Amino acid sequence: MALMRINFFSHALGKHHHFNLILPEQDEHYDMAAKPRLLPSVMILHGLSSDNNSYMRFTSAERYANEHNLAVILPDGDHSFYANMLYGHSYKDHILEVWRYAHQIFPLSKAREDNFLAGHSMGGFGVIKTAFENPELFGKACFMSSAANIERLLDYDWPDFKMRGIIGDVNTAAGTALDIKKIVADGVGAVGVDGLPELYMMCGTEDFIYEDNVEFKGFLESKGISFKYEEGPGDHDYTYWDAGILKAMQWMSGK
Repeated sequence: MALMRINFFSHALGKHHHFNLILPEQDEHYDMAAKPRLLPSVMILHGLSSDNNSYMRFTSAERYANEHNLAVILPDGDHSFYANMLYGHSYKDHILEVWRYAHQIFPLSKAREDNFLAGHSMGGFGVIKTAFENPELFGKACFMSSAANIERLLDYDWPDFKMRGIIGDVNTAAGTALDIKKIVADGVGAVGVDGLPELYMMCGTEDFIYEDNVEFKGFLESKGISFKYEEGPGDHDYTYWDAGILKAMQWMSGK
């Protein structure tokens, strides 16, 4: 596997920024007369306390990707919840910019059926948001231990994080860029349930946001959305997400 850190000028952020890329090596990469095959890829979105290095440090994502011949794109979303922040940077635009940039520069397939999303916690929310807002780009999306209830996070106490920086000084997320029920409803309204990516939802039963995920599961079911659901022993930690990203890659690659 090739491991790369790409620093490039982000038009969305108006500054240089970076993402990581894990790329399975092929014989054609060493042969100037050969044309490299286009690889399937998964973009993984990190959580609030993590960054785009975390899946390389705390999971075996690189080894799993090699076993399943998947490229891995790891953007950095800061504390943005993968939204265009009201007072901050446009990370919704940025992660799509990273996706486009990686697909232009590297031998990655642009076919919908070869493109996947995964993430946990804040990144799980980001997967839901990105998949429902851009269903034409992704064939499958896996969200783990998702921050599915933004209302409980309006006054969340975390270092250097304030939800009002993303959606303003409001007392509800309803009608904002983080209104998850509106995001889902708008996605269904745009393409219908059959036009959505295949979905895989996971949460550990010991997770402090387990009940939020059960409630969100019921909401998706009420919309007639089909998805793979899994729960079982697990906390809000990389032990659970390491096992989860392996299951996600197995599902994405059809194994």
